[in-house]
Amino acid sequence: MSGSRVSPVKRVSIFCRDLDKSLALYRDILGMKVIEEKQVQGPFIGKLLNLPSCTMRIVFLSADEAVDAGLIGLFHIIEPELPVAIPPAQGQLHWGQGSFVLASERGDEIYADLVEHGFQFLTPPTPYTKPTDDAYMKAGVYTEMIFYDPDGLMCSILGYKPLPK
Repeated sequence: MSGSRVSPVKRVSIFCRDLDKSLALYRDILGMKVIEEKQVQGPFIGKLLNLPSCTMRIVFLSADEAVDAGLIGLFHIIEPELPVAIPPAQGQLHWGQGSFVLASERGDEIYADLVEHGFQFLTPPTPYTKPTDDAYMKAGVYTEMIFYDPDGLMCSILGYKPLPK
């Protein structure tokens, strides 16, 4: 068999302890658009999550109007009560830890808002120069910051500027 057996990332799903805090980040600071918000309940949704039954609030966000890929899904289980996972220590990497990367030309504004709202960082905006083109990344000056969302998930904001001529 040749070729990928899957599509590009359709959605990143985040199970949130406090959906409103997560919305304050993804919608209000990062500027993503809410494309759907709903509440679902019953044994059919519980079965998908290996629960007997559940009530869940769901918000899907997109950086643009696309609804077929690149979404962030925020999920809050209202009932039953879930155990709280102990996240890895912030400020250092751990094996198996996940992160996702969003591109932005407005990294300075985002950084200022994140600092103002008390978000923690693995790395503040850090520039690096890539002198040559590769198949995946072209030459230029990249600036990347990695911070933690309200549930401890790492999120990276990547900026790009072409090399001066």
